[in-house]
Amino acid sequence: MQTLEKEVEKVLKDYFWENIDIDFHDEKWDGKHFMLFIISEIFEWKSRVERSQEVYKLLDVFMKTGSIHALRMKLKSPTEIL
Repeated sequence: MQTLEKEVEKVLKDYFWENIDIDFHDEKWDGKHFMLFIISEIFEWKSRVERSQEVYKLLDVFMKTGSIHALRMKLKSPTEIL
């Protein structure tokens, strides 16, 4: 059985086809509040809203089933990290 973290990372890595950095973890250790940090070239030239919409679309099934109750995100392009 896969953990939620592994399932979410697989969904994201399948979509973000390039080599990306993902950190997804249970932020409050309660199994419901998560933090997601992604660095991806796909985010280059996209607004914060566009980035969030893109990720929420991918994780919609986890949100609807209640596997993820709350999600805090930091979505950056590689040029924003330098």
